[in-house]
Amino acid sequence: MSGTNITNKRNIAIAGAGIAGLSAAAFLARAGHRVCVFDKAPAPAAVGSGLIVQPTGQAVLAALGLTDKLLARGARLDRLDGRLHGGRRKVLDVRYDALGPDMFGVSIHRSALFDLLYIAARDAGAALNYGCDVESVADNGTDMRLQFATGTVSEPFDLIIDALGVRSPFVARKNCFLRYGALWVNAPFPSAHGFEGNVLNQRYRGAGISSGVMPIGTLSDGAEPLAAFFWTLCADEFAAWRDAPLSAWKDQVLALWPEVKPVLDHFTSHDQFVFAHYAHHTMRTPVEGRVVHLGDAWHAASPQLGQGANMALLDAWALSRAFKEHDDVDEALMAFMRARRMHVRLYQTISHLFTPVYQSDSKFLPLIRDALAEPLSAIWPMPRILASIVAGTLGMPLRKIAFSAKLRE
Repeated sequence: MSGTNITNKRNIAIAGAGIAGLSAAAFLARAGHRVCVFDKAPAPAAVGSGLIVQPTGQAVLAALGLTDKLLARGARLDRLDGRLHGGRRKVLDVRYDALGPDMFGVSIHRSALFDLLYIAARDAGAALNYGCDVESVADNGTDMRLQFATGTVSEPFDLIIDALGVRSPFVARKNCFLRYGALWVNAPFPSAHGFEGNVLNQRYRGAGISSGVMPIGTLSDGAEPLAAFFWTLCADEFAAWRDAPLSAWKDQVLALWPEVKPVLDHFTSHDQFVFAHYAHHTMRTPVEGRVVHLGDAWHAASPQLGQGANMALLDAWALSRAFKEHDDVDEALMAFMRARRMHVRLYQTISHLFTPVYQSDSKFLPLIRDALAEPLSAIWPMPRILASIVAGTLGMPLRKIAFSAKLRE
């Protein structure tokens, strides 16, 4: 049965209290479903540094009524500027206004976005359970329960949402981790040293060395603006990086980008950094019976395009819309999959093609990039296409998700 007046309220478990899990919890609890979230962390906390909430993600947060809070914490981002070492030759030039005067990204500290979604889920009535390490699903054919590392099981649920990320124990996959990742760390934003507060700046040497400075707003009212600094690093070189003097690494960074010295001066210990190891994997289907996979559990990819968090938000919104449209769980899950499948495939393909150009051991690909990126980016319609790829709007995911409802209802 389909319609807009849904009468069947479901008992839903969500494994994982990250961006995908908390946004799904907020939407579904607001719709009247009973939602229980389980996470292995001992207390609510976010891991990581900065990210960009693209126009797609902004639309999802607007549906949760979080626009004002997002803009208050984040930094408006109008442009992505990537250059070769030396700073003169551009190899990445993306301007959001190519899509329209009201289009922009919002770069934000991951913990600030986490706080917004955590409060939204809690205030919607979702039960948030921490210290619960989910290992598997126990399905006896009549009901479904979560199996925990302690050996205990949960109460039965009508639906289980896997939001446990790329390492989800629910998903059997081969090693999907890429050779490269990145070091991430925060510092006061260097506005007094020529960096613009609305631009993500990056520097490259080949495809194996890159760095960036991104404004990420503030963590609280009146706090100083922050920047996220990142440095590409092979996963198998991380241990050696930790063992070497930090000064040796700083010399390497300054050889690429001397202007970031005021940022580097804030780093005195290896422990200030978080290493993110990137992966690429796409499940054939996000729906397995009454288990549905959201975010990186379904479609992990290198964040070269900055889409991971935004794709997770879109997944959560699509699932909630599907349950508004369909009383039957199986129909709702199929509607969710139809709404998201093509957009996920498109961006997984783009990420698969783009990542080696910016993060790989290839000597040939960066030569093509360095020769063609700047002239091509100035030829119509490339500015709009590039902006659409970064903004997440390629493939019109919002139109698919919104069904017949207004986008920002």
